[in-house]
Amino acid sequence: MPALRSSSSLFLDRRQLIQATCLSILSGLPAVQAANFRPNAKKRVVCVGGGLTEIVCALGCESHLVGVDTTSRFPVSIRRLPSVGYARSLSLEGVLALAPQNVIVGRDAGPASVLARLREAGVTVSSADDGYTIEALLLRVTQLGRVLKREEKAQALTEQLWREWTAVISMVPAAESGIRVMFILGLAPGQVIVAGSGTGADVMLKYAGLQNAFSDTNGYRPITTEALIAAQPDLIVLAQPDSTTQEVARSTRESIKQIQGLSATPAAQPARWLVFDTMFLLSFGPRMPDAILTLHRTSLEALRA
Repeated sequence: MPALRSSSSLFLDRRQLIQATCLSILSGLPAVQAANFRPNAKKRVVCVGGGLTEIVCALGCESHLVGVDTTSRFPVSIRRLPSVGYARSLSLEGVLALAPQNVIVGRDAGPASVLARLREAGVTVSSADDGYTIEALLLRVTQLGRVLKREEKAQALTEQLWREWTAVISMVPAAESGIRVMFILGLAPGQVIVAGSGTGADVMLKYAGLQNAFSDTNGYRPITTEALIAAQPDLIVLAQPDSTTQEVARSTRESIKQIQGLSATPAAQPARWLVFDTMFLLSFGPRMPDAILTLHRTSLEALRA
């Protein structure tokens, strides 16, 4: 006589059937094909947000991930996973096709209508708090520890991150060094997008003991040649996706050369052009202490060159 199935297992089957039905309606697939799930498999998680994905992996739950967004690029092993697109323009069909039980998102993820319909389909949508401070990072780790039922690992990770943080702060001067930095988030022909106040980049510069040459600008904004010359940056920090590849690094440096007005600033020397992977500096995940220390040290080295 077959063993009776638990009520939680029956509930899981029912929820997955709801997802299958929604997916079949949206995609035109037969319901049986769309419902080809594994009810007894480990929890299936889609994570939206590079920093959140890094936390999930640091908590030992990488194997639970079945999909990530376009900003989730670390660790490298997750790049094999299906992408659900850009965090703010998620596709309902794309997410449901992965049959997730839980979708973890940051506060900016959306659109809201997609998240609402995921909930209607029986998918748990877990939101994590945003923020650029170390306290905000520790809170996110704690929140995801609860969501993933990894409370002990989350506690250990928060303690480790706090130790790393205190060590980094002891090595970085509290007062700004006087090094004026132009933080570039995007380069396009004839346009340079720089980070002003109220941005994650601005926070990272301050943590690293550096001055933002465009602190009087709010948000990420294009700048004029005149504004660049007036700012007189000592150093350029450019965030570029996958900047570690030689081809990307080479093309990025060629683009920097073309910036109008750069030659009239102290940052004109190639030795003062620092190119980092975008998510290394701006994910505000477990690599945050390392990113701050790396930014601080490389900036000092560039000024000595």
